[in-house]
Amino acid sequence: MNDFDDIIFNEQWDRVLEEISKDKSLIGQIEPYDLAWKRFQYQIAENGIEELVLPYGNFTDLLKLIEICKNQGLTGLNIPQATAFQQLDQIKILLNQGHEIDEQDFGERTGLLVAAALNDVQLVNFFIDNGAFVSFYDQDNLEAIDFTTSDEIKKILNKNNGRTKAQRQQDYDEYCDAREKLNVLREINLSFMKAAEKGDISQMEQALKNSSMDFMTLNFAYPINGWTALHFAAKNNDKRAFEFLVSKGIDTTKKNIDGLTALDLAKTLGNNEL
Repeated sequence: MNDFDDIIFNEQWDRVLEEISKDKSLIGQIEPYDLAWKRFQYQIAENGIEELVLPYGNFTDLLKLIEICKNQGLTGLNIPQATAFQQLDQIKILLNQGHEIDEQDFGERTGLLVAAALNDVQLVNFFIDNGAFVSFYDQDNLEAIDFTTSDEIKKILNKNNGRTKAQRQQDYDEYCDAREKLNVLREINLSFMKAAEKGDISQMEQALKNSSMDFMTLNFAYPINGWTALHFAAKNNDKRAFEFLVSKGIDTTKKNIDGLTALDLAKTLGNNEL
């Protein structure tokens, strides 16, 4: 590694500026990735997303260096790099060459994520208009909306279904909570049906009290045969259980997979007392 590489590696941007002011040919030794990545990294630090790790230089000097290099023909070699350099024309060229709109670099970051971090409304709109995946998230589970500090960009991304990490965590927590409630309800429904099979009115009543959706529990039917609690009362010729279920408001018109209501089943079995 030569001296020029050393000062780039140590992010001494003021010294890099000094060296290239003496010899513009040194720009040819600079890798686009190095400047593009640092541009993005410094910006997300500026936005409060991450902290820079020493050694690091002055952000203003880095921006000056990038502008000088761009004026000397430096371009991003992929979509995220070109976005970090805010080179819309280069992005269009890369897309025409076959690069994907959601091409990734900088740790699974797309151009849209980079544009959002740079608070560049024009580029954000360009990516969305060209089909970029707004809900794409990086290795840290952050979407474009998590990177920006621009209220305008946040509104644009929200309008296009962008969700912050906190919002997605809340959605997940609500999903898990709903799933848990459904599992509890399923167990209650099954206990209700087991009680119905035995004609245990006390246990059926307790299951209905425990249910968060008692009407659903009351009218639950086994998927395999379509039998409700009322069908079991009819099968068992259990007038007391039958009347209990009817008094609770069970749907007497529900049919099993054979097309029989509970009363139809009772008649078929010769249980005419119901």
